[in-house]
Amino acid sequence: MTKSKSLKLAFAGLLCATGFASLSAQLVYDAEKFWSQTHIREAYIGNYELNVKTEPKLTEAEQEVFREILEVMKTDKDTALQMMLSNITTESSGALEFIAGSLYGERGDIDNAMVYFKKAIDKYPGFLRARKNLAIMLVQKAEFAEAIPHFVRAIDLGARDSVTFGLLGLCYVNGSQFISAETAYREAILLNSETKDWQLGLAKALLNQKKYQEAIAVLEEILLKEPENELIWISQANAYLGIDDAETAVAIQEIVDRLGKSTADSLEFMGNIYMSRNLTDLALKYYRKAIAKDPKRSVKTHVDTADILVGRGAFEEARVLIADIREAYSERVDKNQDTRLLRMESHIAMNDGKTDVFIPILEKLIQNDPLDGDSLMMLADHYTSQDTIEGYARADLFYERVVKIEEVEVKGLIAWARSYVAREQYGKAIPHLERANTLDPRDFIGRYLEQVRKVHLANIGL
Repeated sequence: MTKSKSLKLAFAGLLCATGFASLSAQLVYDAEKFWSQTHIREAYIGNYELNVKTEPKLTEAEQEVFREILEVMKTDKDTALQMMLSNITTESSGALEFIAGSLYGERGDIDNAMVYFKKAIDKYPGFLRARKNLAIMLVQKAEFAEAIPHFVRAIDLGARDSVTFGLLGLCYVNGSQFISAETAYREAILLNSETKDWQLGLAKALLNQKKYQEAIAVLEEILLKEPENELIWISQANAYLGIDDAETAVAIQEIVDRLGKSTADSLEFMGNIYMSRNLTDLALKYYRKAIAKDPKRSVKTHVDTADILVGRGAFEEARVLIADIREAYSERVDKNQDTRLLRMESHIAMNDGKTDVFIPILEKLIQNDPLDGDSLMMLADHYTSQDTIEGYARADLFYERVVKIEEVEVKGLIAWARSYVAREQYGKAIPHLERANTLDPRDFIGRYLEQVRKVHLANIGL
């Protein structure tokens, strides 16, 4: 395996463990900001003229009502809406329902807007704008899957504008249909290359297909217009990581940090990159900055990171990070997270030989949960390591409790057998290994059992 591939695999593990698995996680849909944009609102608000080619024809009576309502609409849209509603009947063409839906949409009453757009479509299935506006309302309600067929039908009816294709791309992205999303976004960009939202959507679709080089090109184009947009820089760093270019990813993140544009996620990301390169001191620097950056962030994210540090033997760094977690999140650490942190602290203290620290921690864990097999076994192993009669006696008491816990019984039986082997009491080790081999037959258990049997037989002269 090449060094770059090894680095990528190691980092992928860190990403999964810390909840930062998606390389396009930064390219999120900001609904409030999106719908406030002028070109988006203009796509479905403010145009009440009817197109006879794609929309129902008005009867003479409806034409007269329509002209009157359009005149009132110039000064009083509330009154115009009430006039519109009073003229809608089961026999009306669907055009009045469309205008009512549009007026409701303009007022931000999405539910009523959808009701009347649906009525317009029921009366006239080929009503292009009613289809398109209904789809837009569904997107506003985050009902992306329901919006797709209406956008597709609107396109079949002749809709060829960037908003229709762009929002269809958004629906596909939210349904993880990234190939279809890419196609829709490319069409939207072809029709309007200035809309950043479509470029961001295309980048996200490409990243999720692992088309990193293409994503980099799209993101670079956005950065030319928004050189201080930290989210684009972060996504760019992710893409470079996708092509095994960790050096460039690190350099980009350093730029973001120096610009003062880092987020808690980007700082965590930096820490993960340094961790994947075994630069634990630099990793710690960014993990600590991530905590300081956003004290309201998920506690679990940082607990997971501390766990990784302990697992990699970076005990000093883990100690510092755990202290930061306890200080920053003192009121938000739940019972499960506290248990995990206590277990890590016991490992660190045990590594340092501080029995006066780790024994009380383990005893507290067992007091909180008498069936905490890992803590019971750590204490048993500790007392075995003392190599004294008193130590072995105490170890046996804990091993006896461990093997009564189904989840750790096999592990406890093997550990207890090893404890007896350490005392050269091979005969007492054999039943535990036999029981472990029956519960979970494995080659290494069987081989160990045979070796112990041979030594035992030799000791008793057989």
